[in-house]
Amino acid sequence: MKIPGLLRQRGSLKFKLILSVLIMTGPLLSMLLYNNFYAIDVVREQVADSYKNMLSLYMKQIDSGLNDVDIYLNSMLSGIDLVSLDQAESDADYYDSKFFLFNKLSKDIALYDSLSSFFIYAEKRQDFMDVNKTQNLTFEEKDLIQQYISDLIQSPRLPGNAMQRWHYARIGQNDYLIDIVRSGSVYLGGWVRTDQLLAPLQSLQIGEGGSVLLANDLGEPITDTELVDENGIRLHQSEGDYYLTGSDRKYLIVDSASVRGNFKLVAVIPDHHILDRLPYLQGIIWIMTASSLLFIPIGLYFIRQAILVPLYRVLVSMKKVRSGDWSIRVDMQKGGSEEFRVLGESFNSMMTEIETLRVNVYEEQLNKQKEELQRLQLQVNPHFFLNSLNIVYNLAKVKNYDLTMKLTRSLVHYFRYMFRSNTTFVPLKDELEHTRNYLGIQALRFPEKLTWTLEAPRYLTDTPIPPLVIQSFVENSIKHAVTMDRPVHISVRIDFLDEDSGSWVKISIQDTGSGFGEEVLRELQAGRSVENERGEHTGIWNVQRRLYLLYGDSVSIHFANDPESGGASIFIILPINPLMEDKQ
Repeated sequence: MKIPGLLRQRGSLKFKLILSVLIMTGPLLSMLLYNNFYAIDVVREQVADSYKNMLSLYMKQIDSGLNDVDIYLNSMLSGIDLVSLDQAESDADYYDSKFFLFNKLSKDIALYDSLSSFFIYAEKRQDFMDVNKTQNLTFEEKDLIQQYISDLIQSPRLPGNAMQRWHYARIGQNDYLIDIVRSGSVYLGGWVRTDQLLAPLQSLQIGEGGSVLLANDLGEPITDTELVDENGIRLHQSEGDYYLTGSDRKYLIVDSASVRGNFKLVAVIPDHHILDRLPYLQGIIWIMTASSLLFIPIGLYFIRQAILVPLYRVLVSMKKVRSGDWSIRVDMQKGGSEEFRVLGESFNSMMTEIETLRVNVYEEQLNKQKEELQRLQLQVNPHFFLNSLNIVYNLAKVKNYDLTMKLTRSLVHYFRYMFRSNTTFVPLKDELEHTRNYLGIQALRFPEKLTWTLEAPRYLTDTPIPPLVIQSFVENSIKHAVTMDRPVHISVRIDFLDEDSGSWVKISIQDTGSGFGEEVLRELQAGRSVENERGEHTGIWNVQRRLYLLYGDSVSIHFANDPESGGASIFIILPINPLMEDKQ
């Protein structure tokens, strides 16, 4: 069949059928090509999200370990040990204090897996002491580290801020993260080697030629610099979505920044390693594209019977899918062409997989919500735990055994409730009893400065509510309102609301402190997360997040400042009969 002769017969059925095939084949080929590139982008995005979640999780673990060290260093600043070392007048006093600190740090360093060494530098005596966890450090490495830290302390300005206290340093042939605090003329700090932080990530399946490395906040690699330089990889300074980079070979870059230091984790994944997972789908798409071009010169009757009719079925099915009917399948009758039979079977198989994937994604979203609920509920405030232990210690020290037993009993009830609070709902009476235990503990911490009342009708005590809701807001009031300057009263009141829309429980939590700041109050009322540089107010956001996950739009939370006392007021309205099933 000659195309020029056919063009002269524009009114013939052959021309119209072939033209129809060409018109339908063009969009079909475009769609197949688009699906090919779209599938590549989807796989890249899924791989990037997977590595992003993994890096974020491990970075949180690193930050948590570094934060534990920060807390320990801060606690040492408030102790008498560093002050004794700083104010020692005689050599005997100085070496006694130094010996005591060496033993204490040698014992405590085992509690911090992420830390390699503690060190102390006495500026008055130009004396440097370190306590290393590992014994395989060479003398040259120890000397280089000591010289670097001494020079850093004597520099005009130490690096770091309230949040990012850990800074990166290249010393000799190794990379380190260092944190330094000061008490008078005595400096206390710790350091960790970066390869120690990356060791658990070496087992990841990054692919041949890929790696997980550390980079600073300027986008400069800290580790694996040869991989970055040899392949022309550019690391962005700011954390964001994934991107491709590289000169000859392309690499997918995913990163997660640290909140405790000026560094971030970067996953460098070879792009060919990702696309190796798509040969089957790409092969089918390219085969169908090439096969479609072979049907054009076939006879008009065969075109109609073997191409147009099956293609019409496919197009109808695709339109139904586009309209939202994911259960549609192509009914390929006998006698049709083999290519369209393969197309129909592939379409049916693809739709089955898509439908299964949609169900799996939905179930995964439900599981992620449940896991997030349990994670938010099981958070324990380390400052409260340490302060409580300090109160028990001081009571035992003055031999006040009655208060010691009372406080210990309250702590037992408190933590027993915390460790069983992975249930979705608990009776209101249990939450109130837990809040009473918490307030009793805090009353011992702030004697004559904290008073409180809990009021709830007896008929509401069995009402199911999420655990740690009331106690979290009470804890926030104590954290921001209670001081040693003036007494503060905290009141918790439970009321029953019967409205046309249903029955509700109203929880009112008020204090007589200084109230919310204007900016904080505005952010809370808008439902946004509020967190300052010290990480405060995250407890409020956690409770809001849990309530919205459980109740959706049916929950109401209002924040205000009392016009009379000026204190903070929080009002929570919950449905009295939640529909979500309680999962243990």
